[in-house]
Amino acid sequence: MILSFHPYIVADLQIILGTRDIGPSDMDAIREAKAIVLPQTCPKGLWEACIKNNNALFPNYSLRYRYQGKIGQAVLFRKLGVPHPLTACWRSVTEYEKHIRDSGRLPHQYPFYLKADRGHEGSGIFFVSDDHSHMEALKRLKGFETTGQYGFVSQEAIDTGGRILRAVVVGGRIITYWKVAGDEGQRVITISKGAHIDKGWGKELQETARRQTLRLLDKTGINLAAIDMIFPAKDPFPSPLFLEINYYFGRRGLGGSDAFYNILLGEVRHWIARLGLDASRVRLA
Repeated sequence: MILSFHPYIVADLQIILGTRDIGPSDMDAIREAKAIVLPQTCPKGLWEACIKNNNALFPNYSLRYRYQGKIGQAVLFRKLGVPHPLTACWRSVTEYEKHIRDSGRLPHQYPFYLKADRGHEGSGIFFVSDDHSHMEALKRLKGFETTGQYGFVSQEAIDTGGRILRAVVVGGRIITYWKVAGDEGQRVITISKGAHIDKGWGKELQETARRQTLRLLDKTGINLAAIDMIFPAKDPFPSPLFLEINYYFGRRGLGGSDAFYNILLGEVRHWIARLGLDASRVRLA
């Protein structure tokens, strides 16, 4: 039996959990399934229930829950030897400020970034260029802590020429494009903050990014994510530096949600076929 927990992918059995917890009937279906398709919003409890039963799973989220947030990904990049901007991890503003007092210096020279551990589409990212913006960013991070959102990273700022390369991994496919700053002074480059998409510029750099992405996939088994990286603009022969792995991501650069789901369906079917099962039993809702 092929089981789908994905709201847009129908299989022999489709279960949409929504906000409810996993129940006994769900566990019975998991135990019976030979292959399971998970949603991008997959709760950790669902993933853990499936791996305990040794099911074949798509996507592979084995690292998603072991290395969570920007702190977890910084640890992962260091562990794997993946090139990335110089990054330091902090459990709280108090720990960060104590480090500055004890060492007598900032963790990086101005300018740099302070990035809250959890955030989406640029939320919680602060560009720090001087003492004033530094204090303002720390004030915002302290505000996050009042709601229980502890932890952040500090990261060196690298001139990218206003571009971030995104490599979207869907099964065996890698689709690359640039997110380009809408304004010359834009420091947090996201589509939600006015950046636009450019698929044609820097084809050689895009191919370099694809090769580096493949190396990361070989080390991690990731098969559904949007991976952001940057190229130092002042380097005449730049190599990509990895910024973050987004397991839930926007679809505009892929042509919209309909285009994304058609790509996803095709890759899920390829995965099902490799398991020796009938891929025609999987379709879009």
